[in-house]
Amino acid sequence: METFPNGKIDWDAGYFYGVGKGFPHLNDGSKAKALKVAQAGALSAILQVASGLRVDDLHTLGDLEKERTAIRITAIVHYESYSREFIKERGYPCFRVTYRAPITGVEGLTSCLLDHLEPSSSSSSRRHGAKQDPALDFSGPLPWLLLDARGLEQQASVQPALFPKVVAENGEIIYERGKTDESALEKRGMARYVVSDKSHEELMSWSAGNPLVTLIRLISPGLAQAETKQKRKKRGKYIISNVRQAEGFMKTNLIISEVDARKIRGEDASSRILKNCRVIVIVSSSLAGIEGKLMEFFALGR
Repeated sequence: METFPNGKIDWDAGYFYGVGKGFPHLNDGSKAKALKVAQAGALSAILQVASGLRVDDLHTLGDLEKERTAIRITAIVHYESYSREFIKERGYPCFRVTYRAPITGVEGLTSCLLDHLEPSSSSSSRRHGAKQDPALDFSGPLPWLLLDARGLEQQASVQPALFPKVVAENGEIIYERGKTDESALEKRGMARYVVSDKSHEELMSWSAGNPLVTLIRLISPGLAQAETKQKRKKRGKYIISNVRQAEGFMKTNLIISEVDARKIRGEDASSRILKNCRVIVIVSSSLAGIEGKLMEFFALGR
């Protein structure tokens, strides 16, 4: 979770949220007016959260709006009503409205944003109607790349982004938007960011011979739930790599060793692990900043 005064980004589940409030006593005692104020506040909040989303190492979505006049945040954020409550805050009743929007999926921010970015070097089955690559079948026990970024110092920790890069220490770019299939990118996003308290050694031991869904459950229960439709008797492959450094202006690019880079390239040649966007970045809980106060924030409207 990445939290803000008026919303949050759930980088694991793939949603971002905006919260607005409206007080009847500040609106002529009218509940109807207070609700409209709360709804307007939620819309404003979700657009503010969207504008701060890191697209890549150099840009936020708000930056792209300034640089490309064709992009309008209000046009590409497909939000929906998530909750509406009538509560008391500091002794005063109020409406609290929460809107949310998906990051991935057909109506997700990633998919909408691709239409505004320069064409990637990869072919796009989504845009040109080409047949989907059989290697992009999501039903089987395909492999995952797990990038453990928890060993970095807090001031140099990795920051989540819509389009991160994975780079070898020699400067070779292993993973970037142009190396993915857009149908996979639309479905999953380039990376899932999750928090896990399991040590790197525990993850390595689990990956040695246990079913893929068990390993993912150790990292992210939500992601495991999404994978339970797979045949559990089949076993997946996993590559677990330590991130050596978070690089770039916004610390979104992940630097790995050349040895790990060779291993990943070899796996990608056979299973298309990168082209399939089957990448999980494990981060420390400090990424959330005020994660421990998150539920309190939504429960009490702080």
